[in-house]
Amino acid sequence: MRTYRIRHYRIDWGLSALLGLQVLTLFVAVPLNTQYAGAHLLLDGCRLGFALVCVTVLTRHRLLQLLLLLSLAAPLFGPLVARRLLLDIGIDASPGFQHGVIEVAAFCFNAAVTALVARHVFGPGRVTVHRIQGAVLIYLNIAALFAIAFNAILTHSPGALVSTTATPLALGQGERTAVLSYFSLATPTTTGYGDIVPVLPLARSLANLEAVIGQLFPATLLARIVALQLEHSRRTPDA
Repeated sequence: MRTYRIRHYRIDWGLSALLGLQVLTLFVAVPLNTQYAGAHLLLDGCRLGFALVCVTVLTRHRLLQLLLLLSLAAPLFGPLVARRLLLDIGIDASPGFQHGVIEVAAFCFNAAVTALVARHVFGPGRVTVHRIQGAVLIYLNIAALFAIAFNAILTHSPGALVSTTATPLALGQGERTAVLSYFSLATPTTTGYGDIVPVLPLARSLANLEAVIGQLFPATLLARIVALQLEHSRRTPDA
Protein backbone atom coordinates (compact mmCIF):
# COMPACT_ATOMS: atom_id res chain seq x y z
CA MET A 1 0.00 0.00 0.00
CA ARG A 2 2.84 2.37 0.84
CA THR A 3 4.52 1.72 -2.51
CA TYR A 4 1.19 2.31 -4.27
CA ARG A 5 0.74 5.67 -2.54
CA ILE A 6 4.29 6.76 -3.27
CA ARG A 7 3.86 5.91 -6.95
CA HIS A 8 0.62 7.88 -7.24
CA TYR A 9 2.20 10.77 -5.35
CA ARG A 10 5.04 10.81 -7.89
CA ILE A 11 2.57 10.62 -10.78
CA ASP A 12 0.53 13.52 -9.39
CA TRP A 13 3.55 15.76 -9.11
CA GLY A 14 4.80 14.48 -12.47
CA LEU A 15 1.61 15.73 -14.11
CA SER A 16 2.12 19.15 -12.57
CA ALA A 17 5.75 19.21 -13.69
CA LEU A 18 4.77 18.25 -17.24
CA LEU A 19 2.18 21.01 -17.36
CA GLY A 20 4.79 23.54 -16.24
CA LEU A 21 7.23 22.35 -18.88
CA GLN A 22 4.58 22.41 -21.62
CA VAL A 23 3.50 25.94 -20.68
CA LEU A 24 7.14 27.05 -20.68
CA THR A 25 7.65 25.40 -24.07
CA LEU A 26 4.57 26.73 -25.87
CA PHE A 27 4.35 30.22 -24.41
CA VAL A 28 7.99 31.11 -23.76
CA ALA A 29 10.58 28.87 -25.47
CA VAL A 30 8.87 28.55 -28.87
CA PRO A 31 8.26 32.33 -29.31
CA LEU A 32 11.74 33.23 -28.03
CA ASN A 33 13.28 30.75 -30.47
CA THR A 34 12.15 32.98 -33.33
CA GLN A 35 14.07 35.99 -32.00
CA TYR A 36 17.10 34.80 -30.07
CA ALA A 37 19.67 32.31 -31.34
CA GLY A 38 20.36 30.87 -27.89
CA ALA A 39 16.69 30.25 -27.11
CA HIS A 40 16.89 26.82 -28.71
CA LEU A 41 18.81 25.70 -25.62
CA LEU A 42 15.78 26.51 -23.47
CA LEU A 43 13.52 24.74 -25.94
CA ASP A 44 15.74 21.65 -26.03
CA GLY A 45 15.98 21.67 -22.24
CA CYS A 46 12.19 21.76 -21.91
CA ARG A 47 11.81 18.87 -24.32
CA LEU A 48 14.46 16.83 -22.52
CA GLY A 49 12.87 17.47 -19.14
CA PHE A 50 9.48 16.58 -20.56
CA ALA A 51 10.80 13.28 -21.88
CA LEU A 52 12.61 12.39 -18.66
CA VAL A 53 9.51 12.94 -16.53
CA CYS A 54 7.43 10.84 -18.93
CA VAL A 55 9.87 7.95 -18.99
CA THR A 56 10.68 7.89 -15.27
CA VAL A 57 7.28 8.77 -13.77
CA LEU A 58 4.31 8.12 -16.04
CA THR A 59 4.98 4.49 -16.88
CA ARG A 60 6.95 1.52 -15.55
CA HIS A 61 6.26 -0.55 -18.66
CA ARG A 62 9.63 -1.29 -20.26
CA LEU A 63 8.29 -1.41 -23.80
CA LEU A 64 6.54 1.94 -23.46
CA GLN A 65 9.64 3.47 -21.93
CA LEU A 66 11.68 2.16 -24.85
CA LEU A 67 9.22 3.53 -27.39
CA LEU A 68 9.25 6.94 -25.70
CA LEU A 69 13.05 7.00 -25.74
CA LEU A 70 13.15 5.94 -29.39
CA SER A 71 10.65 8.63 -30.40
CA LEU A 72 12.73 11.14 -28.43
CA ALA A 73 15.96 10.05 -30.12
CA ALA A 74 14.40 9.92 -33.60
CA PRO A 75 14.59 13.70 -34.22
CA LEU A 76 18.33 13.53 -33.46
CA PHE A 77 19.34 10.34 -35.23
CA GLY A 78 16.33 9.44 -37.41
CA PRO A 79 17.22 11.64 -40.40
CA LEU A 80 20.81 10.37 -40.42
CA VAL A 81 19.74 6.73 -40.22
CA ALA A 82 17.02 7.18 -42.86
CA ARG A 83 19.42 9.01 -45.17
CA ARG A 84 22.01 6.26 -44.79
CA LEU A 85 19.49 3.51 -45.52
CA LEU A 86 18.18 5.31 -48.59
CA LEU A 87 21.70 5.98 -49.88
CA ASP A 88 22.45 2.27 -49.56
CA ILE A 89 19.64 1.53 -52.02
CA GLY A 90 20.60 4.39 -54.31
CA ILE A 91 18.09 7.08 -53.22
CA ASP A 92 19.21 10.52 -52.10
CA ALA A 93 17.03 11.67 -49.19
CA SER A 94 15.89 15.26 -49.55
CA PRO A 95 15.83 17.74 -46.62
CA GLY A 96 12.05 17.57 -46.77
CA PHE A 97 12.14 13.83 -46.20
CA GLN A 98 14.48 14.23 -43.25
CA HIS A 99 12.23 16.87 -41.76
CA GLY A 100 9.29 14.53 -42.25
CA VAL A 101 11.04 11.92 -40.10
CA ILE A 102 11.37 14.51 -37.32
CA GLU A 103 7.69 15.46 -37.62
CA VAL A 104 6.53 11.84 -37.41
CA ALA A 105 8.73 11.20 -34.37
CA ALA A 106 7.50 14.35 -32.61
CA PHE A 107 3.88 13.46 -33.35
CA CYS A 108 4.30 9.89 -32.06
CA PHE A 109 6.01 11.09 -28.89
CA ASN A 110 3.33 13.69 -28.11
CA ALA A 111 0.54 11.23 -28.90
CA ALA A 112 2.04 8.59 -26.59
CA VAL A 113 2.49 11.11 -23.78
CA THR A 114 -1.07 12.38 -24.21
CA ALA A 115 -2.41 8.83 -23.98
CA LEU A 116 -0.40 8.13 -20.83
CA VAL A 117 -1.52 11.35 -19.18
CA ALA A 118 -5.15 10.68 -20.11
CA ARG A 119 -4.92 7.25 -18.51
CA HIS A 120 -3.90 8.79 -15.20
CA VAL A 121 -6.22 11.80 -15.41
CA PHE A 122 -9.38 9.85 -16.24
CA GLY A 123 -8.59 6.72 -14.23
CA PRO A 124 -10.42 5.83 -11.00
CA GLY A 125 -9.50 7.45 -7.71
CA ARG A 126 -9.72 10.74 -5.88
CA VAL A 127 -9.71 13.86 -8.00
CA THR A 128 -6.75 16.05 -7.08
CA VAL A 129 -5.50 19.41 -8.29
CA HIS A 130 -2.67 17.55 -10.02
CA ARG A 131 -5.16 15.56 -12.09
CA ILE A 132 -6.89 18.79 -13.09
CA GLN A 133 -3.52 20.13 -14.16
CA GLY A 134 -3.00 16.92 -16.11
CA ALA A 135 -6.27 17.60 -17.95
CA VAL A 136 -5.00 21.06 -18.89
CA LEU A 137 -1.82 19.37 -20.12
CA ILE A 138 -3.90 17.11 -22.39
CA TYR A 139 -5.61 20.19 -23.83
CA LEU A 140 -2.24 21.80 -24.61
CA ASN A 141 -0.83 18.54 -25.97
CA ILE A 142 -3.74 18.25 -28.38
CA ALA A 143 -2.96 21.74 -29.65
CA ALA A 144 0.70 20.72 -30.07
CA LEU A 145 -0.34 17.61 -32.02
CA PHE A 146 -2.48 19.66 -34.39
CA ALA A 147 0.37 22.17 -34.84
CA ILE A 148 2.60 19.29 -35.98
CA ALA A 149 -0.13 18.09 -38.35
CA PHE A 150 -0.58 21.58 -39.81
CA ASN A 151 3.18 21.85 -40.22
CA ALA A 152 3.28 18.59 -42.15
CA ILE A 153 0.48 19.75 -44.45
CA LEU A 154 2.13 23.12 -44.99
CA THR A 155 5.44 21.43 -45.82
CA HIS A 156 3.88 19.40 -48.63
CA SER A 157 1.33 22.05 -49.71
CA PRO A 158 2.75 25.55 -49.06
CA GLY A 159 -0.60 27.19 -49.84
CA ALA A 160 -2.60 25.06 -47.38
CA LEU A 161 -2.71 27.94 -44.92
CA VAL A 162 -2.40 31.58 -45.92
CA SER A 163 -1.81 34.76 -43.99
CA THR A 164 -4.13 37.73 -44.38
CA THR A 165 -1.29 40.00 -43.27
CA ALA A 166 1.92 40.78 -45.09
CA THR A 167 3.81 38.03 -43.25
CA PRO A 168 4.33 34.88 -45.38
CA LEU A 169 3.88 31.44 -43.89
CA ALA A 170 6.83 30.02 -45.83
CA LEU A 171 9.15 30.83 -42.94
CA GLY A 172 12.14 29.18 -41.35
CA GLN A 173 11.38 26.18 -39.18
CA GLY A 174 11.54 28.10 -35.89
CA GLU A 175 9.23 30.86 -37.09
CA ARG A 176 6.83 28.38 -38.66
CA THR A 177 6.62 26.36 -35.44
CA ALA A 178 5.75 29.51 -33.50
CA VAL A 179 3.13 30.64 -36.04
CA LEU A 180 1.45 27.24 -36.24
CA SER A 181 1.50 26.83 -32.45
CA TYR A 182 -0.24 30.19 -32.20
CA PHE A 183 -2.79 29.15 -34.84
CA SER A 184 -3.36 25.76 -33.21
CA LEU A 185 -3.91 27.30 -29.77
CA ALA A 186 -6.30 29.92 -31.14
CA THR A 187 -8.40 27.40 -33.09
CA PRO A 188 -9.90 25.29 -30.24
CA THR A 189 -10.79 28.43 -28.31
CA THR A 190 -12.52 29.79 -31.47
CA THR A 191 -10.74 33.11 -30.91
CA GLY A 192 -10.89 33.85 -34.62
CA TYR A 193 -8.36 36.64 -35.14
CA GLY A 194 -8.52 35.93 -38.86
CA ASP A 195 -4.82 36.52 -39.56
CA ILE A 196 -4.25 32.90 -40.66
CA VAL A 197 -6.79 31.06 -42.80
CA PRO A 198 -6.81 27.39 -43.83
CA VAL A 199 -7.43 27.06 -47.56
CA LEU A 200 -6.69 23.43 -48.45
CA PRO A 201 -9.72 21.19 -47.70
CA LEU A 202 -7.63 18.88 -45.49
CA ALA A 203 -6.32 21.86 -43.50
CA ARG A 204 -9.89 23.13 -43.10
CA SER A 205 -11.05 19.71 -41.90
CA LEU A 206 -8.26 19.59 -39.32
CA ALA A 207 -9.12 23.09 -38.13
CA ASN A 208 -12.79 22.10 -37.81
CA LEU A 209 -11.86 18.95 -35.90
CA GLU A 210 -9.62 20.87 -33.52
CA ALA A 211 -12.36 23.45 -32.93
CA VAL A 212 -14.88 20.69 -32.14
CA ILE A 213 -12.45 19.02 -29.73
CA GLY A 214 -11.79 22.38 -28.11
CA GLN A 215 -15.48 22.83 -27.39
CA LEU A 216 -16.27 19.27 -26.31
CA PHE A 217 -13.21 18.60 -24.18
CA PRO A 218 -14.04 20.95 -21.25
CA ALA A 219 -17.60 19.61 -20.98
CA THR A 220 -16.44 15.99 -21.21
CA LEU A 221 -13.71 16.64 -18.67
CA LEU A 222 -16.11 18.23 -16.20
CA ALA A 223 -18.58 15.36 -16.48
CA ARG A 224 -15.84 12.75 -16.03
CA ILE A 225 -14.27 14.51 -13.04
CA VAL A 226 -17.62 14.86 -11.28
CA ALA A 227 -18.36 11.17 -11.91
CA LEU A 228 -14.92 10.14 -10.58
CA GLN A 229 -15.29 12.23 -7.45
CA LEU A 230 -18.78 10.91 -6.74
CA GLU A 231 -17.60 7.34 -7.23
CA HIS A 232 -14.63 7.90 -4.93
CA SER A 233 -16.87 9.46 -2.26
CA ARG A 234 -19.28 6.53 -2.50
CA ARG A 235 -16.51 4.00 -1.98
CA THR A 236 -14.81 5.91 0.81
CA PRO A 237 -17.61 7.71 2.68
CA ASP A 238 -15.41 8.42 5.70
CA ALA A 239 -12.54 9.91 3.69
